[in-house]
Amino acid sequence: MSQIENHYHEVVHIETEIQRKMIALGLDWHNEQAMKQLASECKVFHEDDAQSAYASHERERITKAELFGLVSLMLSTMENAALEGRVVHGGEIWKAFGIHLYN
Repeated sequence: MSQIENHYHEVVHIETEIQRKMIALGLDWHNEQAMKQLASECKVFHEDDAQSAYASHERERITKAELFGLVSLMLSTMENAALEGRVVHGGEIWKAFGIHLYN
């Protein structure tokens, strides 16, 4: 039982952090076009891009790199839960963004 709660807790925590990054970037998760654009950027974001963002010292680029890292963490957490036979879902913000990762 505790493992199920941990996966759920992790997903909730990650989504909260994703929300904070979106707010810092001025993004509205109710804006489908903004979420589609963000997902498009996320799909092509690589480790080299993250290193470049941190080296730039530009707050917006760093925040996006952090956001995309959280997205990767969310996907891994949900995958690990599924591999253990557990279904874990993100909330409203994850669903508004996540749907565009697969299109």
